Amino acid sequence: MTASQEEQLEGKSADVGLWSRAVRSGDWLTWDRIGFACLCSGVGFTAGFIWMLVIPNTFGSPNGTLLMDYLSFWLAGKQALLGTPELAYIPSEFSAIQNKLSGTDTVFGFFYPPTFQLMQSVFALLPYKVAFAAFVGLTTGLLCVSCRLITGNWLLAACLILVPACANNAFHGQNAALTASLYALFLIGVERHKLIWAGIALGILTIKPQLGVLVPVALIASLNWKTFLSASVATLAFAGLSAAVLGIGVWQAFWLQAPVATAMMELGGVEWIKMISTYASVRQLGLGHLPAIAVQTVVSLIALACVWIAWRRTDDMAVRAPVLVGAALLVTPFALSYDLTLLVVPCAFLIRDGLKNGFLPYEKFILAVIIMLSASTSPFAIWLGFPIAPLLPLGILWLGMRRMAILRDQERPSKGVDQISGTVSV
Repeated sequence: MTASQEEQLEGKSADVGLWSRAVRSGDWLTWDRIGFACLCSGVGFTAGFIWMLVIPNTFGSPNGTLLMDYLSFWLAGKQALLGTPELAYIPSEFSAIQNKLSGTDTVFGFFYPPTFQLMQSVFALLPYKVAFAAFVGLTTGLLCVSCRLITGNWLLAACLILVPACANNAFHGQNAALTASLYALFLIGVERHKLIWAGIALGILTIKPQLGVLVPVALIASLNWKTFLSASVATLAFAGLSAAVLGIGVWQAFWLQAPVATAMMELGGVEWIKMISTYASVRQLGLGHLPAIAVQTVVSLIALACVWIAWRRTDDMAVRAPVLVGAALLVTPFALSYDLTLLVVPCAFLIRDGLKNGFLPYEKFILAVIIMLSASTSPFAIWLGFPIAPLLPLGILWLGMRRMAILRDQERPSKGVDQISGTVSV
């Protein structure tokens, strides 16, 4: 072998080694690096949140009203306290209320069921910005507790709630941390055989019903009738409570408003670039409403089949959680970037399993990419001219299905597999 051939061989070996460490095994994802990144994220998030709430900035109207999504939540709750909850579901009336408060023509729709309005009436007892901080703090804290219940580690749980999607959700004052917590509590309940509690979490999750479309499929596939019944009772009880407190008329107003939400999606009232669904991605590529619905339907059917297979064949939550949550985000045509906070839950299950039994090849790298892109899908879509948001839940779903295939083949590694370097004791 000549000297030049030896140099070429060494170069190829170095390239293969770099690929293996950086991508295949993800050896660079060590605890010191992850911890430092999360520390920086936490400091930046806290400073930014304080700046947004305390210091005058571009997110406020001339009279100082903070123009973020939470404004619609707080005002909907305020209408419940004033005895006129149905006004939140009459677009012209609700817009006028917001215009009067902020002194601008910026308005935010309220498309949530009266159960969520009832929940927000508690926070509406507080001044707006205090309620904003309280809602974000409590729901993010609940997500941290949920991640601790999954992973058994407070430090890891704290790192998970500092991912970019969680920060995006917090700055908007949105409810994705709450829905992610409820999904986590449902999955934890199923895993620990606390089936009635799992059903109660599902009943409360109906505040955002589009995220739970595939849950009945999962419960039927796994023959989990106790959770199914518990969820049904909890849903009816929660809806009944809201009707008793707010009046049956608010539910009528909610259903009458439903076509408005559909029209907003179809006509681009909510910019498609801000959405993460398959439907919105297809619309960004220039296709019309009906072709986009057709593509969304095909993707939804595939997602449904994956949920049925996964929940039928295994009770391993490192399979079930990624498949169900990934499919839930793929099946709904109406989801926005902050909804990617939901991916924290399957990431927690996958990381827990990886630390215990070993990460599969490329798994750590894929998880890192999904986490890092979780709040930046819109800018990347603009830069690339191609929507990438559906690739994130698709990636999570694929990780779950791959684990299931390996489990069924009894080839799951237990030793000598790529793991995050170091241990953490908290």
